Amino acid sequence: MNETERIAELVREEKGVVSGSLNLSVGPTIAPYILPKFIKTYTGMFPQVKLSIVELKAEAMLNNLQTGMLDSGIAISGHIHDGILEIPLYTEPFWVYIAESCWRRLPVFKPENLEHEQMWIMKESQCLRDSAFSFCKSRNIGKRIYEAGSIETLIRIIDENGGFTIIPEMHLPMLSDSQRENVRRIEGDYLSQRRVSIYIREDFIRERILNSIVDALSVFVPKNMLEKRINKYGIRL
Repeated sequence: MNETERIAELVREEKGVVSGSLNLSVGPTIAPYILPKFIKTYTGMFPQVKLSIVELKAEAMLNNLQTGMLDSGIAISGHIHDGILEIPLYTEPFWVYIAESCWRRLPVFKPENLEHEQMWIMKESQCLRDSAFSFCKSRNIGKRIYEAGSIETLIRIIDENGGFTIIPEMHLPMLSDSQRENVRRIEGDYLSQRRVSIYIREDFIRERILNSIVDALSVFVPKNMLEKRINKYGIRL
């Protein structure tokens, strides 16, 4: 049945038409930052495509790609799975969010000033956890780590209790004016970013529909974050 559907897809590709259906998955730590604008942009640019989006964690996304339930998935880079291709999309820097009461409100924030016991992290977001720990002075210092379920929760906890966390750059517009005063760059040569990729099956042939995703993302994702090759050439299967 999949092979039969691929015949129609191949005909559309040869005609240069971006149409048909697109079943897309987006990871839960990425969705809040791209989905609102992506839906509006994509449906405006490609009205002939029947768009369906589901929010899935990486393992579920990979399984659904392999079984043909999904056409493509957008998730944090680095998930290896037989029969699945990963194409880097963009790299997003992290910033430090510090409580207003924290004495570390400095013009330049240096990771070596971090104290482990005052760091707050997300339980379900491995990319935040890995980046946070990568520039800590020591993983074994400190009495406790509090794990929250969302960045919004982390920020509210910090506003009330002090301490700090790291947040992706595309979260900055969601902060209030007073909260933005508590944001600092991460200085130095540290792992302070996350890479986001698009995932497809190895036998995926719909190059135009894949590039339609990139075209829509390119409208609102900062140019300096997008992969240079994709920004210049798009995706070639």
